[in-house]
Amino acid sequence: MDPTELAQVAISKISGIADNANLRHFWVYVLCGMIIAIIAHRIGGDDRRFLSVFFRKEVWRSRSAFIDYVILVLNPVLYVFVLDWIVKTLWQLTPVIADEIRTLGANLQNEDGSVWAAVALTVTLYLVNDFMRWWLHYLQHKVPLLWEFHKIHHSAEHLNFATAERHHPFDTVFFVFCTVGAAAIVNGVFWGLFGDHLTVYQIGGANVIFFASNIIGGVLRHSPAWVSFGPRVEKWLISPAMHQIHHSSDPKHWDKNMGGGLAIWDRLGGTLYVPQGREELQFGIGPETKDYRSLYGVYVEPVMKAARIFQRS
Repeated sequence: MDPTELAQVAISKISGIADNANLRHFWVYVLCGMIIAIIAHRIGGDDRRFLSVFFRKEVWRSRSAFIDYVILVLNPVLYVFVLDWIVKTLWQLTPVIADEIRTLGANLQNEDGSVWAAVALTVTLYLVNDFMRWWLHYLQHKVPLLWEFHKIHHSAEHLNFATAERHHPFDTVFFVFCTVGAAAIVNGVFWGLFGDHLTVYQIGGANVIFFASNIIGGVLRHSPAWVSFGPRVEKWLISPAMHQIHHSSDPKHWDKNMGGGLAIWDRLGGTLYVPQGREELQFGIGPETKDYRSLYGVYVEPVMKAARIFQRS
């Protein structure tokens, strides 16, 4: 692939962020998120104008935000070959697993059960993906080698929509490899049991449950808008406010609320933190934040620190 083709592919990936229902920046999620943020602002009784709160200069025009934007543009270029190859390779597991299950004589195919099988596949894929998001996130915080790369995401000093994509390439490759691999295995099991005609219930190409979970403010997880579902609901669902707490530099918030959509994994894992009201937050990773205010710090520093950890082990 020549430089021109590479640039075209990268641009298509960047421009496609708003058109992909499997990504949190899908235009429908953004529109619904903004409406929810405005409503929450008014219900919260904040006397300040919503626009002055949401579009503060430091949120969208700070050095931290600039780093977010550069990563948003640069990472898709780095991913063109690696992530596409990983995803295509892992999905080849699905027919292999399905064939192995069929050789064991397992066959539950029947027309009457196809609807229930599709429902079961839809729910299972969502639950497995959501659990994997929590578990992998937990590992990224607890395993020193992984944490060195995941720090990039937490080094953001202000949260805006672009912060959601603020990841070191290694961090993303690790996450995609594990989540896509898990999905391929689940699909393979269901295809083997119920036939490869089985499909997931979708809206806009996304799992219908994932779509619903993002409609209720998924894009606001990385934003200046405080949107809480209230303590009762937040025992079950991760609200935007709960994820913002996850980014807090306050030690009492460290390693809390690692889940994606459901709060049950955090509750079972002892990492749940449910706010009892609005909390004023500062973001970053303390004094070490300054190490990640440049592209060198974002892309090279984690590799150097990880190498030193590897050498000591």
